[in-house]
Amino acid sequence: MKTGFLIYNPVAGGGKRVPELRAIARRAQGRGLILREAPTTGAGSATEIVRRSLAERPDLVVVAGGDTTVAEVAAALVGTTIPLALLPTGTTSVVAREYGVGPGLEVAERHLLSPRRRPLAVFGAAGRPSVLCAGAGFDARVMTHFPPLLKKLLGRVGYAWTSTKEWLTYEFPRLEVEGLDAEGKAFRREATFLVAANTRRYAGDPVLSPFADPEDDLLEVVLFTSASRYTLFRFYQLLSRKKAGQLALPGVVRFPARELTVRSLAGYEVEVQVDGEGCGTTPLAVGPALGRVQVVVPE
Repeated sequence: MKTGFLIYNPVAGGGKRVPELRAIARRAQGRGLILREAPTTGAGSATEIVRRSLAERPDLVVVAGGDTTVAEVAAALVGTTIPLALLPTGTTSVVAREYGVGPGLEVAERHLLSPRRRPLAVFGAAGRPSVLCAGAGFDARVMTHFPPLLKKLLGRVGYAWTSTKEWLTYEFPRLEVEGLDAEGKAFRREATFLVAANTRRYAGDPVLSPFADPEDDLLEVVLFTSASRYTLFRFYQLLSRKKAGQLALPGVVRFPARELTVRSLAGYEVEVQVDGEGCGTTPLAVGPALGRVQVVVPE
């Protein structure tokens, strides 16, 4: 029998997922995997829970949750050979989409014991682990101001209302971006909002940049340098079409980087986000990569 831990948030979704997750654990035992429940106790607790569990030398760590929980668990597994299996229960669950796990718990459950692995890079961003992206400016403002109740009731659909509201008032603050590019050379750019992405997908299935590779140590930096409200509208319109057409817009620049720092030149600090959650304001430091973890993927 193999052994593992099942990390999950016991209050997410009002706790409605817990019986389903326990049923998955019971079925896993019939397939030769004993999963010990390890519910989280608050933001950031997943990392410490997994670190403590390593003393028991588990064969596998399973995480049921959104991408923030995945990042917390992955941070604890960096430097180990213990694989990470995904049971996506988040609003968008981008990592699961990126790695072909799901959609849905029923499909993801089938692959818990898959022997196939793919590496996933983990970065530090704003003092927390990140596996998706970090940004400053427009998208961070939307994520910061997105009402939790609206997220609970409407999920991704609720973002449209908040995005429209913020689009109408966005003032295109000047942001300074400095860091090291893919070759380790220093760069300095300016933008009015930006995203530094580890994954190709962004907020679900839309492709921010097909050049992003979650397996390497590089971030795909997408800079929006325009101050045009219409161009910003077109950026998200094209993004929703899932073909990365937004990268061809005037005032949009992309390049790979190892690490970067974002500072506001607007005379006030600007909102930042990490893995789709608002987390304060500039300055924002992202990278370099902390290491990689091995993600269980379908055969």
